[in-house]
Amino acid sequence: MSEGNRGPGVADPATLRALTSSRAATRSMSEELLTHVPDLGDLPTQRALDAWVEQAADTLRALSEAFEERLLDVGSAGSPAAADSSDRSRQAGPG
Repeated sequence: MSEGNRGPGVADPATLRALTSSRAATRSMSEELLTHVPDLGDLPTQRALDAWVEQAADTLRALSEAFEERLLDVGSAGSPAAADSSDRSRQAGPG
């Protein structure tokens, strides 16, 4: 009867993996997209391309945030598997 028992075990592991993978992929694509803007030499065309790239990167970031919100909705925040992978990635970064 405890509400604590209904948390993370309810979510489908395949769904959590798909959401986690999609969140990471869209975040990565957003960052990568911003590194591949060529210099066109024509100022109006360059401005249009820059604006388009910014919009695309913003859209990918928003999609990544939506995946993250959905992950929280399905209960992955308290999931031991999600917490373990987050802890590992944090520990691997600075060390």
